[in-house]
Amino acid sequence: MKFSLSLTLVALAAVGSAQGPQRCSGMRVRRNAASLSPQDWQSIANVLRQMNDDGAISRFGASHDRLFSRVHGNTCFFPFHRRYVLEFENIARRYDPNFTVPYWDATESFRNPAADPVLSNNGLGGNGGSNDRCLGSGIQSNMQVTYPNNHCLRRSFNQGDSIGAWYAPEIISSYIQSDTSLSTFRENIEYSIHGAVHLGLGGEMDTGYAAQDFSFMVHHANLDRLWWDWQNSHNSFLMYDGTGSNGPASLSDLIPEDSSVPFNGATVESVMVLGYGN
Repeated sequence: MKFSLSLTLVALAAVGSAQGPQRCSGMRVRRNAASLSPQDWQSIANVLRQMNDDGAISRFGASHDRLFSRVHGNTCFFPFHRRYVLEFENIARRYDPNFTVPYWDATESFRNPAADPVLSNNGLGGNGGSNDRCLGSGIQSNMQVTYPNNHCLRRSFNQGDSIGAWYAPEIISSYIQSDTSLSTFRENIEYSIHGAVHLGLGGEMDTGYAAQDFSFMVHHANLDRLWWDWQNSHNSFLMYDGTGSNGPASLSDLIPEDSSVPFNGATVESVMVLGYGN
């Protein structure tokens, strides 16, 4: 299954007015991580190594850590992470112009997450070492990062050698179908599958600088897909209610950014509809 995202041309004429965000001119397709071949994963690994050598991986970790309190626990959660993963793709494309972040549907192996093929040696890798929790398998094996200090990339499953069960797809589907406001949907997703994957993988993923683990990107690409599903299910492409990062939510709000990963003043509105905006 493929997920057309961020630069996809969508047929929403109402959003294509002169007052709204402008249509994008190209298309990126995010693939289900479960469908990737070993060669696909190796291509991703090559890009991640180059990005890490240039310090980009740790810059993303640092920026997420510094912005953490402003982009979690409020409705800005979805717009921020949509723009954040897109910026990761933009930078990765300097090394490989065809790079896209795949999405990882963590509900596919919710009963036994540690056995998910995405966590194999060909993919994201499994658990960290028994002593130091350093990740010794997968596309980021033996990677050293520099934020908040020099250390190995870590992974530490929350039940020792296994991961506690995550959320069944039926639960996530019920949120998509029944939640009528973005603020409610955000809360249900953030405090269910979002948190379960972060805490289940542990290590780097259980910190504010979780973005140094590529698991973060594929996980949030999937959460973005779920938001897109919710937007389509309710025809609510511009709904942005509740509390934003600086008070009552408004489409004109600037998405919080950090100097290490700038968004150049992007607004919430600019990322609300796939195929339009930045």
